[in-house]
Amino acid sequence: MARSDTHLPGGTQTGLDARTLWTLLTGNALTAIGIGFFLPILPLFITARGGAPFLVGVVFAAGVVGRAAVQYPAGWLADRVGRRPLLLGSLLVYAAVFPLYLLPVPVAALAGIRFVHSVAGGAFVPAAMALAADLTPESSRGRVFSQLRASDMVGLLLGPALGGFVAGFRLEYVFGAGAVICLAAALVLVGLPSTAPAQPGGTVEADLVPVRTARLLRMVLPVLVLGAPVTWTFGAYDSVWSLYLTSRGASTLVVGLSFATYALPIVLFAGLAAGLSDRLGHLWAGRLTLATHGLLAATYPFIASVPFLVFIGVAEGGLTAAGMPALTAEISRRAPAGAQGRTQGMYQLGLNTAQVAGALVSGALYGVGAVAAFGSVAAVCLLGLAANLVISWLRPT
Repeated sequence: MARSDTHLPGGTQTGLDARTLWTLLTGNALTAIGIGFFLPILPLFITARGGAPFLVGVVFAAGVVGRAAVQYPAGWLADRVGRRPLLLGSLLVYAAVFPLYLLPVPVAALAGIRFVHSVAGGAFVPAAMALAADLTPESSRGRVFSQLRASDMVGLLLGPALGGFVAGFRLEYVFGAGAVICLAAALVLVGLPSTAPAQPGGTVEADLVPVRTARLLRMVLPVLVLGAPVTWTFGAYDSVWSLYLTSRGASTLVVGLSFATYALPIVLFAGLAAGLSDRLGHLWAGRLTLATHGLLAATYPFIASVPFLVFIGVAEGGLTAAGMPALTAEISRRAPAGAQGRTQGMYQLGLNTAQVAGALVSGALYGVGAVAAFGSVAAVCLLGLAANLVISWLRPT
C-alpha cells in the first residue's frame, strides 16, 4: 500500500505506511491464533473438571454475551484514548486472564472467567477496525479489511491444530501457550504509532460536536441489515453444521476439516476478492454475498453427499470472501470524523447480536428438521437483502 497521510483521533496527522498495516495484520493473526488455540479445547477442559454439557453451553454463551456487550464501549474508548492503547490493553488483559482458568475454583465459576476473558478480547475488535480505516483511503478499504479478515482466518486454520497438539501433552498447557501467543501479539503491536486522544477544542471538528448514538444508528442501519444476516448464518452453522454433517455420515475429522477448508479460500483469495469489491462497490459486494449465503443455505438440506457438502462449503467461502470486509469498509466510509471507533463498535455489536440469535433460533429449529433450520437461514438472508434494497431506494446515498 502506498504511503498516505491520515488524520487520527485528536487531529494528529501521521504518515502511515505499509509497515504499520502489516504490523496490525501480524498482531491480529497472532491474536486469532491465540484465541483459536484454546477455544476448541475449552469444552474438554470443562468436562474434565466435572462440568456437564449444559455448563459448556453456559460458558460459551457467557463468552458471546461478553464480546457483544463490549463492542460499543470499546469503540467509544478507542476514539477517546486512541487505537494503540486499547489494542495493547486488550491483549495484556486477555493474556492475564488465561491462568484464571487453572485456579481451584468451582467449575461453574468458569462462566464468569469466560465472560471477563471475552470482554477483554472483544475490546480488540473495534479498535483494530478503526485503525485499519485510519490507515487506508476510502477507495482501498475493501482490500485492507479483506486482509484483516484473512489474518483472522489464519487463526481458524492454525490455532485449533496447534492447540490440539499441545493439549495432547496436557490440557492445562493450552492456557499457558495461549497467554504466551497473545503476549507475543502485544509485543508486535507495540510497534504501532501512538495516537493522541480526542480532546475538546482539538483540531478535528467532530471533537467539538458530539455525535449522537441515534445518528450513528441511522448511518449504520443500511449496512447492518446486510451484515447481520451473514453473522446470523455464521451462528446458525456454528450451531447445526456439525450435527448436520454427522447425520449424513461424516466423521469428526471431516467436520473439523470442513471448517478449515471454508476458511482456506478466504486466506488465499483475500486480495483478489477485495479488489473486486472495491471496483464493484462495497454494498453490491455485500448484497451478492448475502444472496449467495441465502441460496446455498436453501440447498444444503437436500444434499446427502458429505464430500459434495464440504466442496460447496469451500466454494461458499470463496464466493463470499469479499462480502464482510466490503461491508466493514462501507461502515468505515460512513463513520463521522472522530467517531470511527464508535461506529465500528455499534456495527460489531449488531453483528454479534445477530450471531447469537442465529445460533439460538437455528439450533431450536434443527430439532424440527434440517429443512426448517437451513430454510430459516435462507429466509433471514433474503429478508436482509430486501430490507437493504428498500432502505437504499428510500434513502439513496
